[in-house]
Amino acid sequence: MKRIRASVLSFALFAFTPGFLDAADLAFRIRFGMGDSEPTAWDGSLEATGAKVVSVEGWRFEQKDGMTGPTAWQASTRVLTERKSRSNADLRAKAKARKVRVPMNDNGVMVRLAEAGPETVVRVATAVGNFEFSPPDVTLTKPLKVLGGRAEIDRVAYGEPVTSGASDDDFPSVAVAGNGDWKVAWVSFTPGLDRDERAKSWTEAPAEFDFLARPTGGDQVWTRTRSKDGTWGEAVPVTAGGGDVFKCAVAVDGSNRTWVVWSEREEGAFRVKAREFSAEGVAGETVVVSTGKGNQHSPVAATASDGKIWIAWHGADDEGRWFRVFARHQTDGGWSETLDVSGPAKGNAWSPEIAAGKGDGARVAVTWDTYDSGDYDVKAREFSLEGDPGEILAVTDSPVYEARPSAAYDKANRLWIAFEQGGASWGKDFGAYDQNDGIGLYKGRQVAVRVLDKGAWKTPVADVTEALRGPGLSNARRRPVANAVDAAQPSAAESNRKAGEEAGEKAAAGKGNIILNNLARLAADEKGRIWLLSRSREGSFHTPLGGVWMSYASWLNGDRWMGPVPVPHSDNLLYNRPAVAAIGNGVVIVHSTDHRQDRVSEWTKSRGTGKGGNASLNSSKDPFINDVYASRLNSFGETAEPALEEVAPPASGQPEDATLAERKAITAIRDYRAVHDGTERRILRGEFHRHTEISGDGMGDGALEDMWRYGLDVAGMDWIGNGDHDNGGGREYTWWLTQKTTDAYHLPGHFDPLFTYERSVSYPEGHRNVIFTQRGIRTLPRLPISDRRVEESAPDTRMLYQYLHHFDGICASHTSATGMGTDWRDNDPVVEPFVEIYQGARQNYERPGAPRCPTEKDAIGGWEPKGFVNLAFQKGYRMAFQASSDHGSTHISYCLVYAKEATRQGIFDAMKARHTYGATDNIIADLRCKAGGKEYLMGDEFSSAEPPTLELKLVGTSPFAKVTLIKDDVELKVWTPGTAEVNLTWTDEGSEKGRTSYYYFRGEQDNTELVWVSPVWITRE
Repeated sequence: MKRIRASVLSFALFAFTPGFLDAADLAFRIRFGMGDSEPTAWDGSLEATGAKVVSVEGWRFEQKDGMTGPTAWQASTRVLTERKSRSNADLRAKAKARKVRVPMNDNGVMVRLAEAGPETVVRVATAVGNFEFSPPDVTLTKPLKVLGGRAEIDRVAYGEPVTSGASDDDFPSVAVAGNGDWKVAWVSFTPGLDRDERAKSWTEAPAEFDFLARPTGGDQVWTRTRSKDGTWGEAVPVTAGGGDVFKCAVAVDGSNRTWVVWSEREEGAFRVKAREFSAEGVAGETVVVSTGKGNQHSPVAATASDGKIWIAWHGADDEGRWFRVFARHQTDGGWSETLDVSGPAKGNAWSPEIAAGKGDGARVAVTWDTYDSGDYDVKAREFSLEGDPGEILAVTDSPVYEARPSAAYDKANRLWIAFEQGGASWGKDFGAYDQNDGIGLYKGRQVAVRVLDKGAWKTPVADVTEALRGPGLSNARRRPVANAVDAAQPSAAESNRKAGEEAGEKAAAGKGNIILNNLARLAADEKGRIWLLSRSREGSFHTPLGGVWMSYASWLNGDRWMGPVPVPHSDNLLYNRPAVAAIGNGVVIVHSTDHRQDRVSEWTKSRGTGKGGNASLNSSKDPFINDVYASRLNSFGETAEPALEEVAPPASGQPEDATLAERKAITAIRDYRAVHDGTERRILRGEFHRHTEISGDGMGDGALEDMWRYGLDVAGMDWIGNGDHDNGGGREYTWWLTQKTTDAYHLPGHFDPLFTYERSVSYPEGHRNVIFTQRGIRTLPRLPISDRRVEESAPDTRMLYQYLHHFDGICASHTSATGMGTDWRDNDPVVEPFVEIYQGARQNYERPGAPRCPTEKDAIGGWEPKGFVNLAFQKGYRMAFQASSDHGSTHISYCLVYAKEATRQGIFDAMKARHTYGATDNIIADLRCKAGGKEYLMGDEFSSAEPPTLELKLVGTSPFAKVTLIKDDVELKVWTPGTAEVNLTWTDEGSEKGRTSYYYFRGEQDNTELVWVSPVWITRE
């Protein structure tokens, strides 16, 4: 073998320092196939001299890849996964005729070494070739290329498992005690059903459904200590278990007492609690820290320079109208009064973080972001150690998306704040027919940094994008592509989001590059080195759980950001924020993984052949269990003083005219009242088809938290429902997260989210979105799909209806005239009272020829004309209208309900009564008809002895160019009012006695926005 020798410089950068405890623990990633242009076997093994091999694990193992021994593997590189086209057959055929070049995916192994030194040699043998390296050959800043560039070795964070077993362990936190011990806390969830059973497809309906509402094992908070000598103590329970916990934090006070903080739901609301553990590990009593009435959750904690613990959290204000940021701190006699950190609100405050300075003049800072001005801006507020507040400081105040701050004080007590940046008009109008007025929720993201230095705002001279270019996505771009192959490429119709994605990414990244760095985390070590972590999407690798996001670390050295350095076992959902704390010359990173990247091959080997759709993993085993890991990174030697430059102080942001106009329209809808059946009704706006990172195809939809931000702030909704496929493939943990957050972000009477999910079955049975008012009902797996050639009732749909009757739920079909739709072979009016007439991601499925409707040559999602809603009406089905978004689209799809009260049950009852309508904007619609001395509302069915007279009121956001009346599938009459407010009265003098007819209206504004007013069904006596 040819030995690769290191330079003196690389040896210095490698950072072996005599006497440093952790210097001998090293980790490397060895990647294969960097130059492959064809699938290639890289089977091999490794050995080390002068060190102990702690572990060798797969990097992107899938299919038949696997470890064949402790240090031996079978692994191949492969063509990058291509998602199949769902466009109609004509367009798909044209696409297949094109030859495309497909990128290759790399593969590899991750290696951990103990007791390593400069003379350690790692020898690697593969089917392609052999090579060797020593630790000094590989620095944190520069990978080592071998075999002519076909393989590459880089340093990665050294990680070790903190948890294992059958529970899902998540939301970690870490603090470093004065003696060097690490204090780790996390939340552990125990499923109520066997996870492997939930992974299987069904072949027949169950005898009963009660087991789908069986209680879970709930959440439990744990803590564990790693002593400064590297040994781990036993995990210690903080709570009794069986709870409902949302996030936790940990801090160590000046008396070396560990304080674990968490939020737990009791009596209908989350409360922030804390429990102390003495230096000897003796547990104290649990105390309730938060004082608000509504939901109080997402705590963070820090230790001030005087040794007192500070806790901040995200909580509802006293009126239950807005979420704000609050804090309390220890005093000599207990705890301070609650501090209103974020102040009076005109929008919600989010993502509190806390940092504490050191030494003389040290202060405590709380950071957050807020939607007060109609876009997200970062704020900060410093407090004296006694709790005296400073002014609220605008860290940012621009029209672009700036959110999720992280904060740290350096050794000079400068306050560093990192945050996410996205494009302007985040979450505003975006979809198939509107790509110019906004961007979707995940259309480009980068982190940015500000520094508060003696009252002046500064930023590093170094460009963070030099280190964080979107490291996960860049992997695919720099690899060669395979030989030309036949591959179905999305048509212009099917890939309606592509142009919008590119536009959004240009707005967000500035240069048109796809950069997806999120969840910045900051820490300042004892040398003054600033560490910055972010999560990046691994765009070149897709798993049974969907996309992969990982954490990467960088650090500032003078006028340059160094890195990125991968953090293994951080593969998980996008919104999976690691905990970071400084340790001497580096950082400890505590993070969770659901193993979505390193256990794909394990899933593949147990995969079944069921035909039940994507109800589950379709496997005899679910290996994707959340575990917590602790990793560390060290960088030795001197670090240059950060080079900073001043930035213009943020202006005092005021809402833009468009924001004010939207708020006015929303207020008008909320203030509108309609008296029906002797009861006052109000219009409540929402939707229930919002996808997130949890969907298997949700890589472009953003974090689960972004769904709540969108509903509460950007769209200003009164309710919302999650639309992830089976809340994450029917897996219990992601279902639990979705259900938990549906409660956590509940502001009763102001924002009343429902418990929902998408249940996807291909045509001819159809995708449907399911709704419940009560928590705790699991998603329903599938039965084998029926034969589209035989139009008969589908067993799976009948099972769905039985399930909904059993648990008092309802559903709505969507994209009915596509490959995701139905030929209307089944209907149950009690549990399927309405239909998604339109969705922003695709089209209108009302009837052929209607605005935004598909045609054979322009069908987003496939062409299945038997699914048009007018054909369901011809079959006698009674369904109201609603509109929702689906993937990518935002702000152009609304389900509006006439509810008796602003509660979950009030919304649900209105849906069951068909008192709903759909719109693409904030439009008021009110349809009435009097008969037999009684007044009826849209969605009602009744008889009339006289020719029916319909009264329609519309209040739009722009003048109505056209209002169309449809009776029994005939466009019977058209008005061209030219005004934003429309009042029409029309009598059907041609109504036939003994016949039942349906009537509905469609309104078209001069700016192309639409409203679909749900039908009434009238039998003429």
